[in-house]
Amino acid sequence: LTDEEIAEGTNMSGSNIIRAKSALAYDITYNKILYSKNIEEKLPNASTTKILTAIVAYENSNMDDIVLISQNAARVGGSTINLKSGDQVELGDLMKGLLICSGNDAAVAIAEHVGGSVENFCDMMNNKAIELGAKNTHFVTPHGLDNDEHYTTASDLAILSSYLLKIPYLADIVDMRNTTIKIDGQTKEVRTTNEILGIYSNAHGVKTGFTGKAGRCLITEVSSGDRDIITVVLGCDTKKQRTLETIWLINYSFREFEETDIYENARNRFEITVDKSTNITNEVEFSLKKIELIPKESKENIKYIYDIKKNLVAPVKKNEIIGKIYAFIEEDLIDMEEIKIPYEIKRKSVLDYLNK
Repeated sequence: LTDEEIAEGTNMSGSNIIRAKSALAYDITYNKILYSKNIEEKLPNASTTKILTAIVAYENSNMDDIVLISQNAARVGGSTINLKSGDQVELGDLMKGLLICSGNDAAVAIAEHVGGSVENFCDMMNNKAIELGAKNTHFVTPHGLDNDEHYTTASDLAILSSYLLKIPYLADIVDMRNTTIKIDGQTKEVRTTNEILGIYSNAHGVKTGFTGKAGRCLITEVSSGDRDIITVVLGCDTKKQRTLETIWLINYSFREFEETDIYENARNRFEITVDKSTNITNEVEFSLKKIELIPKESKENIKYIYDIKKNLVAPVKKNEIIGKIYAFIEEDLIDMEEIKIPYEIKRKSVLDYLNK
């Protein structure tokens, strides 16, 4: 994209500009969905499949294994790293070919090596998806070429991407714009298919995809400060569309949401009545602080409901729960915290009554 086109994506306004079939912006740090469109719709997802291929291969094999390339792997179509039958390639190099330049031949070679067959490997992939909570995912290939039985959701892809990024070896690979690998002893350069890595210096992957049925797909991860954002777009008509809509989702996520102490303006002092205590009325002061990610425009609109227990009877122990505080934005409950008394309230003794 040109600088002018990147600026176009940055300055687009209104969530209706997202024309992808499905789209998601997810804040990993706060485990919060910031934008969603059809995120549970089962869709073809092309080479974003390779995220799970890489996870399963990494967890079930050694990256320094030498893989003998089969005729089946060598003849697969679509995007490839030009493997030939009989080539010998280190598994770690196949993983780079898989994730950086989206080699379908690398995907089949990995599946056959790790699973013994493509079918067995896909069973391993589906089992791993269920284990991770990606319950609307079903894969029948390790590369994602079109098949009616092969699908996932934007929500599930965010789960799988978050998991991959916790594996340093794989996170390092999807962060690479280019590198070299060896195929049968010959050096080959591989370059990323992920255009976002060239637009944001703080972008760190994750995966692209394209087939006739899936359209243009893109999953990204971008960090800023302590926050990490994953965006997913599926079913875009053009590469430019998926790029511009991803740029909008990234900028929207960082521009429109703010880390806020939601109890900054809450009341923190109460008078409570405690029967049979030395002081019938007791002042309770407490401190609450909780940082949450909320829309910037909502920061001044946080409201509170205080539910303090009535008919308290001494003794009341230190740190005993005496009520709850609820934080709302409009009608939406965003948090609830318990109010604990910071000191002990003692019961009157017989002498207290006699000296009255």
